[in-house]
Amino acid sequence: MSPHRNVSVRALRGALLSSLFLASSAFADGTLATPNTATTLSVEPHYGYADTVSPEHWGELPGDAMCATGQQQSPIALVTANAVQQPTAVPAFHYHTSHVHMANTGHTVEFAYDVGSTVTLGANEYKLKQFHFHTPSEHTKNGVQYPLELHLVHTDVNGNAALVVGVLIQTGATNAALFNAFQHLPKHQGEASAPVGALINASALLPHNKSFFHYAGSLTTPPCSEGLKWYVMKHPIEMSDAQIAAYQRLAHLNPGNRPVQPLHGRTVTLHTSH
Repeated sequence: MSPHRNVSVRALRGALLSSLFLASSAFADGTLATPNTATTLSVEPHYGYADTVSPEHWGELPGDAMCATGQQQSPIALVTANAVQQPTAVPAFHYHTSHVHMANTGHTVEFAYDVGSTVTLGANEYKLKQFHFHTPSEHTKNGVQYPLELHLVHTDVNGNAALVVGVLIQTGATNAALFNAFQHLPKHQGEASAPVGALINASALLPHNKSFFHYAGSLTTPPCSEGLKWYVMKHPIEMSDAQIAAYQRLAHLNPGNRPVQPLHGRTVTLHTSH
């Protein structure tokens, strides 16, 4: 799960997101004239998975020591038999439809989400800011690693990443919610894409059965900041072979997963829904 890691990167990503929002504003005004308008942006790589600075070396990067020293790091290996079934606050999803505006960051394809969608947890509200993908999955479940994993990233009142919903993805039926977007994925690092007329509702990215694992974790990318609430759906959703392959063929994004991290005594709870 991708954060802003330092001032220079924040500036670059700010430029990227500004371009994205300009693209989506143009979409809203009806000024995009082609089925898939792509903008090339400059994104500075600062960590990697296989071809640059791999995960075992992230802690050596300036400002990223937490990746090596943290005691509540993500992702983890989820094991149903080891999870504790106890009363847990259940997130309530209030997702609305958003325009599709994507960016290839060089580490993932990130979908910036229109304002107004939230998750509430008791008296606290978290805003859905973006979702993105990792291949193969970062979390494993009962020893199984899935071809893709989706992370829905929510921020707190201070604008900091605070709550992440993880969704495992398995091969199966075509995912209708992502059909249009995955036909127009931005193929190159720094490229943005806003397919004309493309809409998505994040509710359609959640499994019907809302059972989930919950634990205290971190960002899964540098600077690996801790203190995040993780809710990983127990049941996967499906995407077709062709959709999964379309993502996995993107240059430098496969592999794009951090290996599972030590649990260090943390409790993982399992909430069962029907």
